[in-house]
Amino acid sequence: MSDAVTSESGESQLHPDLDIPFPPDARVRVLARRFPPYHRDSPCIAILDRFLHEPTLTAAAVVDDAMRPVGLIDRYSLVEQFLHPYSRDLYHKHSIAAFMDPRPIIVDADSSIDDLSRIIIDAGMRHMVSGFIVTEGGLYLGIGSGHDLFEEVANRKQNHLYYLAHYDPLTGLPNRLLLNDRLKRACLRGQRGGYRIALLFIDLDRFKLINDTLGHAAGDQLLQGVAGRFAACVRKVDTVARLGGDEFTVLLEPVQGPDEALAVAAKLVQSLERPFLIQDHEITASASIGVVLFPEHDTTVEGLMRKADAAMYHAKREGRNQLALFTEEMNSTVVERVTLESYLNAALEKGEFHCYFQPQMATADDRLVGAETLLRWINPTLGVVPPLKFIPVAEETGLILPLGLWSLETACAQQVRWLSQGLPPLRMAVNISPLQFRNRSFCDQVRAIVQKTGIRPDHLELELTESTVMADAENSVGILRELRDSGIRLAIDDFGTGYSSLSYLRTFPLDRLKIDRSFVSGIDRIPANELIVKAIVALGTSLGLEVIAEGVETPEELECIKRCGCGEYQGYQLSEPLAADDFARWFENSRSI
Repeated sequence: MSDAVTSESGESQLHPDLDIPFPPDARVRVLARRFPPYHRDSPCIAILDRFLHEPTLTAAAVVDDAMRPVGLIDRYSLVEQFLHPYSRDLYHKHSIAAFMDPRPIIVDADSSIDDLSRIIIDAGMRHMVSGFIVTEGGLYLGIGSGHDLFEEVANRKQNHLYYLAHYDPLTGLPNRLLLNDRLKRACLRGQRGGYRIALLFIDLDRFKLINDTLGHAAGDQLLQGVAGRFAACVRKVDTVARLGGDEFTVLLEPVQGPDEALAVAAKLVQSLERPFLIQDHEITASASIGVVLFPEHDTTVEGLMRKADAAMYHAKREGRNQLALFTEEMNSTVVERVTLESYLNAALEKGEFHCYFQPQMATADDRLVGAETLLRWINPTLGVVPPLKFIPVAEETGLILPLGLWSLETACAQQVRWLSQGLPPLRMAVNISPLQFRNRSFCDQVRAIVQKTGIRPDHLELELTESTVMADAENSVGILRELRDSGIRLAIDDFGTGYSSLSYLRTFPLDRLKIDRSFVSGIDRIPANELIVKAIVALGTSLGLEVIAEGVETPEELECIKRCGCGEYQGYQLSEPLAADDFARWFENSRSI
């Protein structure tokens, strides 16, 4: 359906979850588990036996005669006491009061979860393990688990990340990812129902001139105003999306034929004739629109997008502020994609790829511990091609397989070369694509590169995303164990965005968690982010995993990361990605400071 979320004044009406850590009705009572408490005079052996028979119980409350909480028994602390020889004989007659924490976190059931998050952060992250006591009217209601709190916060963060992944934050409209999903579903429905759908590709004319003359703030206001007018021109069943920059699309489902689609396109153009009042200036905008129909012009999402884009460029070439219905003669954009693929095919052989390296630093002593390998493509004709542009093409065409092996071998050889130049034995982190990981020969290929380059296996760390290992979790365990048995280190990249792999962390033979940059960004200003980072650090520590934060951009974020107990970090606050020689010079310069 249409997403009319921007007012005519240009004021952005963002998704309600965007800036609110928790909904107003999210209260602590939802986290309270109704485990019966223990009286302070109860023998400690009673709660010990219960811990042994109930593995999910992490803590128990201790109350007085009036059911008021007076302490908390932490499962791990108590069990550890009784692991020593003869402990049961020595302590079994002691009361619970002798072992309880007399200063637990006690919070009222009607407190907000956001308040509880701040309380736990201020009190110390040990409470993420021991938990907290929930009361109602001052009397015991239940026991709360730090992991339950983490799940609640993480779920909220996932909703926030879903919005960021599927909606444009400036206009609130669906973005390219969500449009592609809706277009795919519309094509399936159109195929089953035997009806047409239309896709309109829209580009604002001379938008760059507004940015250059009035500034980006004015440009943003114009985009918001345009989004509002476009949304008002279509039906509720239709979708208006912003792809980025000044590019919009409209998905019409169903349409009778090209005349109806062109009529809607004309209505969109007409909606821009009335000037926009921005910064006391009256700005008139116009747009060029390309129109494509399913199934006449194409039956695939990729084909419809490509041909609608081609039609739009034809309209722009015809003098702007024009409409164009796709014809096969407009299909020149297909040539551009084929050209990119052809350049990509030859790029590796011609030596156009380069490995850059971003330093990784220990937070405790500012010691350089590793480097992440990042690919760069510099083509004589195309110039610097962004990874976001060529990596998807490489994955779709399968070129990522030879490119990934080249990157891995280059990185390993560079680590050995740095050692000979006097650099410390750095850990070399290399990203592995899903296609590489699923290749049956992957483990053999990695071992062959290790042997060829002479790198010590424990100096190589392979980074995989949660989605990569979770796509086939059972098979992934076997691959990871085979790599680990070869001495190679393993890391989960962008940890926290997938969340589903939390239950597998004990199964996967991992060495490191990389906290996703979305949790690091603004951590000094967003309590929920700080709580999640501290919880991930606590989780990693409890599982014997090292934790590194990526995307640390400011001194404030770095200080917060340190307070969270994160052992390592990387990001522009430390250094941008560097060429190999520049990396060595950077190390020498940083050592002399």
